[in-house]
This record gives sequence, C-alpha cells and structure tokens, in this order.
Amino acid sequence: MARGGNVHFVRSTSALSGDVLAVAGKPMWRDCETTFARIDELCGDNASRLFAEPNAKEQEGGRLAVAWFSSFDDEPKQLSELDRGKRARVESILVARIDALRPALADREIGETVGAMLNVADEASIVAVGENAVLTNWGVLPEEARSSRAAFVRHCEKTIGPYLPSGISPWVPGQSWAAVGGFATAGLSPPRRVIVPEPTAASAQEAHPAASARHRQAWLWPIAALSLVFAASLIYAAWPGNLVYPMALPPRTAAPVNSDEVNRIIEERIAKMNAELTKTGCETDSSILGPLLDDGSGGPAAPAPAGGPAQ
Repeated sequence: MARGGNVHFVRSTSALSGDVLAVAGKPMWRDCETTFARIDELCGDNASRLFAEPNAKEQEGGRLAVAWFSSFDDEPKQLSELDRGKRARVESILVARIDALRPALADREIGETVGAMLNVADEASIVAVGENAVLTNWGVLPEEARSSRAAFVRHCEKTIGPYLPSGISPWVPGQSWAAVGGFATAGLSPPRRVIVPEPTAASAQEAHPAASARHRQAWLWPIAALSLVFAASLIYAAWPGNLVYPMALPPRTAAPVNSDEVNRIIEERIAKMNAELTKTGCETDSSILGPLLDDGSGGPAAPAPAGGPAQ
C-alpha cells in the first residue's frame, strides 16, 4: 500500500488483464502510487482518495483477482442500496471530486493517465463508503466498449457519464473519443436516467380498452352537465319565493242590502195579503196569496162558498 491509510477493504473484483488500460505501454495499476501523489500535489490533499487502491494477483486465463482498499473507514455499499437522501449526497460528492481533478487532467505529465482512470468497468464500480464516493475497477474498459466510439459513449452513459461535470470526459489511450460531459453540475445531484420501455403487443391491446373508456367518458360529460342544469332548475323552482304566481282575486261579495227598503216591501206585501184575506173567495187576488193547491182530483180545488155549507 503506497498511500498511507489505505488499509480498509472495500471490495473484491476480477478483470481481464487485456481490459486494463495502459498509457505509454504501462498498465494503469502499475506504480499507481506515483500518479496518486501527483494528483494530490496538483489538486489538493486527498484528491486522489476518489480512487481506491488496487492489489491485483494474476490468475489463469489472463484474469486478475483484485482487492480494493481505501482510507475511508466505513461500510461500503452500492449506490442502489442507499436511501434517496444519502444517495443524493454521495452523488454530489462524486461530481465535486471529479470536478476537482481538472488541474490533473490538464497536466502534461499525468493528464492522459487521469483521463483513462475515469473509465470504470461497470456501474457497480462506483461504491459509497459512508458518505464518500470511491471508484473501484477504474482504468478498466471492456473490449466491447473499445470497439467503436458509439460503443464507448454508450458504456460511459451507463457508468460514469451521469456524474461527469461539463468539459470532462474519460479518455481511451490511442483514441480521440470523448463522452459528452455536462450530465451533472458540481455540488448538485445528477439527474437519474429514465428508461421508457418500447410498447409491446400486449400493452397495445391494453391501451385500446383504455382509449375506448376515455371515449365513453368524453361523451358522458355533456349528459352529466345537462342533468346538472336540469336538477338546478328544479331546485330553483321549488325554492319558496323564486316563482311569481298571479295575484289571487278576492272572492265576490254580495251587493249591500238596504234593510229599510226590504222591510218596507215586506210590510206592503203583508198589508196586501191581509186586505185580500178580508175579501170573499171570488174577489181574492190569487197572485197575492200564491198558487192554488192540488186536492188530488186532477183539477183545481173549488173554492168554498162564502155563505158556509148548505143546509
């Protein structure tokens, strides 16, 4: 261990020796303590702590078994294992530490080496040790990612790309490729990638009933609106005082009666009747006394003789 304090184990990985990048013919992990010291000299103390220190052992088939160590004494976790708040803090620290490497990236002595160190094998190579972001399997680029510029860009977008400040890109020795930076801003959590799956036949069939349901809902709205207006009209009509009814006419009253006149007429009629009663039957005015009564013989009853019954 070249750097003092790199005694805390982070994780174990494996890699093909051919996937470890080499600058000027020298593999990245050989004599990396010199590079770490130069980074700290140019970028400030502990700037190189972004990179875990490798301890590689060769195995059969050209594979390397690598143990990674850091000076951070805390439990290492994958970013996917963190809660949202802690992950945002770790990602912000990662962006800031990459941004702090600008003086080293511009250095003629180690600039290309540091640029190549920003390549990581996969997304799992980015580890959180406490609140600190640490890169493992750095300087490793799978063969497929080295096959073309497009493949290199796709690999970066899936790994380190979301955390690259503007103007910073990993470098592939012997190539002029560059991944577009600016996915993140120093001090801020980078945006997460959203993958939208392509529609399948099943999803299209599910979308058809949903569209039909939306169509039915569209024509139900006018009916519901009309029903609401009708109900409001009924409520308004039933509310006391809203409708204006025609004024009811007062009942007809009988004309006022002149009592004195009525009494006078009655008295005159009584006087006439008394006068007629003093007359004989033939002389009596029957219109005063009223109609003749029927005695049951089919004709008018004969008036009684004035002189009384015959002897």
